[in-house]
Amino acid sequence: MSTRGAVVLAVEHLEVIYQRAIVALRDVSLDIRDGEITALLGANGAGKSTTLRAISGFIGLDNARVSRGRIHYLGQPIENWRPDGVARLGVRLIPERDKVFPGLTVQENLEAVASPNLTKIQRSQLVELVFETFPRLVTHVRKSAGLLSGGERQMLAIGAAVVSRPDLLLIDELSLGLAPVIVEEIANRLLSLRREMRLTILLVEQSASVALKIADYGYVLENGRVAIAGTAADLRRNPSVQSAYLGHGASNVERRSYRDIALARGALNGGRSPA
Repeated sequence: MSTRGAVVLAVEHLEVIYQRAIVALRDVSLDIRDGEITALLGANGAGKSTTLRAISGFIGLDNARVSRGRIHYLGQPIENWRPDGVARLGVRLIPERDKVFPGLTVQENLEAVASPNLTKIQRSQLVELVFETFPRLVTHVRKSAGLLSGGERQMLAIGAAVVSRPDLLLIDELSLGLAPVIVEEIANRLLSLRREMRLTILLVEQSASVALKIADYGYVLENGRVAIAGTAADLRRNPSVQSAYLGHGASNVERRSYRDIALARGALNGGRSPA
């Protein structure tokens, strides 16, 4: 019997069109389950960020729209909603860029996004949780966010999302431009926040090795389609994922049959993963 949580976000046969002509996503379906970290993997241009922006409503700012399919959050259709409407449901996006307000201090960034539905005590508790989770921010509390390092800005962006007390957190490119030691620190802190707040997280990540260390489940996008899906453990063992994303393929080629290699390539071109 499965012990996985209920589906809180269902993306069904999603198609997204930019500028009324360019198809960015083709028939993408995802199930995001309560309390899990789900990784969305793929190379540049695969459609990962487009998926997050379609869910969060920000896709409308990109001259794009959901042209086919549905997005249900807690059973409610939200495709082509405005970002503020989606945010009111408890969904928060941490974008790939422009993560913080550079002209505001760390403290002001946290105060600027605090939910008005929370009491003063609740907001203070969440800010305290942020500083406990990311102690590096404590020493920079009055520093302008624009002067922080890349890793510190990522920590602040996650902290700002936490202060709004989300139920579903969407993170676009957790590790982009960051040193491996900082990425590992942030990933571990994210696991801590997931436990502390019972967060559900959808993580877009180009580095499969980073994402599959902390994720429960994952999807691989190729050319705007889901090529492979499975538990994080299954994806780590999948030859096509190893070859294309984990850097294990070259040393294993001699031990794999031509049939295995063909199936792996087929999986990453829109087919099914090898059995």
